[in-house]
Amino acid sequence: MNVVERFDAIANFRRPDRMLMTEWATWWSLTLDRWLKEGLPSELGDYQKPAFDCAALHRYFGLDPMVQIWFPSAREHGIVTCEADYEALLRDGLLFPENAIHFSRYDAYRNEHERGECLFWFTFSGFFWFPRTLFGIEEHLYAFYDRPELMKRMNQDNAVFMLRTLEKLFARGYHPDFMTFAEDMSYNNGAMISKPMFEEFMLPFYRQVIPFLKENKVKVFIDSDGDVTECIGWFHEAGIEGCLPLEHQAGSDIAALRLKYPDFLFLGNFDKLIMHGGEAALRTEFERLLPLMRQGGFIPSVDHQTPPDVSLDNYRLYLKLFREYAGKI
Repeated sequence: MNVVERFDAIANFRRPDRMLMTEWATWWSLTLDRWLKEGLPSELGDYQKPAFDCAALHRYFGLDPMVQIWFPSAREHGIVTCEADYEALLRDGLLFPENAIHFSRYDAYRNEHERGECLFWFTFSGFFWFPRTLFGIEEHLYAFYDRPELMKRMNQDNAVFMLRTLEKLFARGYHPDFMTFAEDMSYNNGAMISKPMFEEFMLPFYRQVIPFLKENKVKVFIDSDGDVTECIGWFHEAGIEGCLPLEHQAGSDIAALRLKYPDFLFLGNFDKLIMHGGEAALRTEFERLLPLMRQGGFIPSVDHQTPPDVSLDNYRLYLKLFREYAGKI
């Protein structure tokens, strides 16, 4: 199987030739700084270069390449305290850019993707994430009570932007394999909002966008850090098909989630905090995940980004064992 076929098999609960091996998130800058000192070729690890090629780093490590594009809803973050502030950002052209799609980046990988040699995926600023970038972290949470209509206006405008962007994307003949709504709406004690808040302020806007994604055969994921145990069900009801990164240390129990949501897709959950702990610790973690790997609908990956306490040799050991367990499914 090629990379695209492998992903498609796993995402549709069919048996692949082996498990997909990838890092869905780019590596921490501090991690790459360390690895450059430990022998990573400079042309691969210089993330500050505009032409930094994450897919080339995937290939260097023997991973299945992935190419991500972010479609930003704002050109820059701004602090909104009232409707007039939001109007000013709109008037100044700082929100919902017409040129959100960087076709040059897609074009650079289009032939490889069409040959099945890499995955395409993209990210939108979701309906929790986007208002937070405008209000600020603390004021965003107050805004659910203090400025509900402004919050809904932001999300309605964001949904229109998403649909407009998708129309341009699909009209060019691009067929991404999956996408994420960036939300980060959980922390280590669970969701930051209640289910009624989700249903009032987020669900109506998901329901505008998700059907169009599914019509075009794009798998729909949520990206949220923290413990997502409670809100997985909310996402599932919204028509969302998967979740990442499922942080293990935050309490996201992949085995329990699979029992409760047998048709849901999961990506991540490999505990990044044990990656420097040697072969025994790594094997124990792969053994924990292996039964889920064999069930389908789950791709193990570092449950966010490989941290800088992981040496280049540590990481190569992780990859060696990942390759071994990828063949055991």
